[in-house]
Amino acid sequence: MAQSSIITGQYVELTQTPASVGDRLIAAIIDLAVLGTYFVAVILTFGIDLDPFVANTSDVIVIAIYVLIFFPVILYFPACEILARGQSLGKMVMKTRVVTVDGNSPSVSNCLLRWLLYPVDTFFTGFLGVLFITFGKYRQRLGDLAAGTIVIKTSSAQYDFYSVNDYNYVQQGYEPTYPEAANLSTRQVDVITRTLYNNSSRYGELVYKLAVQVQQFLGVQVPANMYADVFLRTVLNDFYYYSSTIEV
Repeated sequence: MAQSSIITGQYVELTQTPASVGDRLIAAIIDLAVLGTYFVAVILTFGIDLDPFVANTSDVIVIAIYVLIFFPVILYFPACEILARGQSLGKMVMKTRVVTVDGNSPSVSNCLLRWLLYPVDTFFTGFLGVLFITFGKYRQRLGDLAAGTIVIKTSSAQYDFYSVNDYNYVQQGYEPTYPEAANLSTRQVDVITRTLYNNSSRYGELVYKLAVQVQQFLGVQVPANMYADVFLRTVLNDFYYYSSTIEV
């Protein structure tokens, strides 16, 4: 399954796994069951047959009754996602959550836009949203695409915190060690970054092998007492230093 991976402005790498179609459908069924239970409870409270009750009741009370019955049902999804940071009761059970594409909690406008397009994704188009969720890269229905949101598995969200010290090239007076680092491509830099900031059980082995390859590619000498990860971080710092000082 495709993953969404970004590095935020606070030096945090966020990896998110979109929720599957099954997770989203089960969550929706749970939410509908909750709404159905509420609806039945209200009907039973005021009487199963509302017509005799309504016939002897003022218009104001009639309106109040219908507001009590239908408003919570209509506003259930946006209200839950706004107040519970992207989760309805069904999503809580299924451990899923609505987030923006950059990993933040959805705003009021995000939630309302998803809600407004819900009928388009379901009833009006014969559940076209299910097709988008099934075949879309990040499992987004039309409402998600319009609102810039993703429904993710909360258990899969991984946050790797970067220390600003890992970005020494931003420090005033930084002096690069390996000018050859400027010859690296952005794809090669991406490989180095992903290798340094992964949680694999083979971390040490992978870092060492990559350090050897980078050393050979750049044609540089590495001090015997320098660790492989330190070398790779130095190369990254040097690359970004030269990239940031290119005159355009």
